[in-house]
Amino acid sequence: MKSRFLLITIAFATLFASCSKNEFNERDAIDAQKELLNLQYQHELDLETLKQKGATALQELINTAALNQLKLADSLQKQNAIAAKRQDYTVSVVDVVTNAPIADADVTVSSEGKVVSAKTNAQGVASFTSLYLFPTSAFLVTKSGYAATQILQQNITLGTAKLWNTTDLSNQISGNLYIDTDLTNATPEKVGANVLVTASAIIPGSPSGTYTVYFPTYTAADGSYSIKVPAAPNGYNLSFEQIAADQKLYVNATEDDAGTSFPVALPRKTTIKTYFNVNRFNAPLPNVTMNYYFKVAADNAGKVLYVPGNNYYYGYNQIFLSAINGKYQVERLNTNNYNYYSGTYIDFNSFTYTPNSKIDVQLVDVAGNIIESAPKLSATTDAYGKLLFYNSPEGGSGYIHLKRDASGALVANAKGSILKGVIYDSYNNIYTLNYSNNLNAANNTINGNTYLSLNKGDKKVVNFYYGSGDSRTKQVY
Repeated sequence: MKSRFLLITIAFATLFASCSKNEFNERDAIDAQKELLNLQYQHELDLETLKQKGATALQELINTAALNQLKLADSLQKQNAIAAKRQDYTVSVVDVVTNAPIADADVTVSSEGKVVSAKTNAQGVASFTSLYLFPTSAFLVTKSGYAATQILQQNITLGTAKLWNTTDLSNQISGNLYIDTDLTNATPEKVGANVLVTASAIIPGSPSGTYTVYFPTYTAADGSYSIKVPAAPNGYNLSFEQIAADQKLYVNATEDDAGTSFPVALPRKTTIKTYFNVNRFNAPLPNVTMNYYFKVAADNAGKVLYVPGNNYYYGYNQIFLSAINGKYQVERLNTNNYNYYSGTYIDFNSFTYTPNSKIDVQLVDVAGNIIESAPKLSATTDAYGKLLFYNSPEGGSGYIHLKRDASGALVANAKGSILKGVIYDSYNNIYTLNYSNNLNAANNTINGNTYLSLNKGDKKVVNFYYGSGDSRTKQVY
């Protein structure tokens, strides 16, 4: 109060002193009065702020003290609850295969933020005292030479922790991996080097669950594999790496052709990228049975006539052979315009050649393993340039026959040299080229022994097959 009175007295003294000056007027008096009132208001505001801050600070002190009291009470309550729940524990550890106790195994667990460890005794038992644990607290069990495992607190009374000895590699799984990267032969190929083969074992580590251990290896250059493994309680599963490789095969057509049947597409050998998986043979094996066909020289418009070869039924297109010194030669031909493969007739009349002439005809060996030296063949045209159907002097019937010169004699080497033949008439030594087997061959052998149960010391040899493939990058027919 004294300070307020002093300030007011000074202010009024200043006011009276100012009035004695000549330039003092009424506005100066009003301004002085306003300034005095503002000063008084500001001091009152400052005093009120100090009061509020003091009250707030006091309340904060009271609140902090109360909170600390609650924390202390809660901490004491928790400590009492933890102390009441601390227990002694024992963990039994055995060999997963022999079930024998394992001594000197390290058993570790976390309790109240601290890591506690113990070793198993001669009976395979590790003991702990006064631990505060949760049902899901895990005891980690380890020992040099064994695969580690764990057992939960809630399960230690239900069974033992099981360790697996991974150093005793007395078991062996070996074999070869075969693959059909070439369907044009009858023998499967070896996969070659660096194909991953993995043996995996599922180990029951404790009543709380299992774990899986993997033993990988790679094939050698000859396609063989060998894995040394310890005895496992539940055996091994074998898995194999996928292989991507170019595959050689015969096709009637592919998705690149304008059609899927002869003569829009011609049977041939090709190479297509293929994906292989063991025991999975989902890539179709094309059934290519036309091992030869005829190619007539281009007509006046440049069009090429293709005539199908072996049509299964002997009344249709076929080549008759005789056997000579372990090989064969062409004796006569039966040919017509029926296409057994599509069930339609080829329109020979759509082709026009030079009238009354001989047209060269080529015998196309699809597999390349039938003809040693090609026979000389020809077709004959009529006055309109159309192919004639007639009976040949050698007894053939149809449009295509052994080639003869102007005198009617067979040209030199007309009968050619053929490497293969199928018996037609053994009494008269007659053979034919009408094969019905698929030119493609696959070894799609499924070996279900991807699971192996092994006793200690077992050595098993198991071969597996990738076969003709699982899928291809291109559709084939």
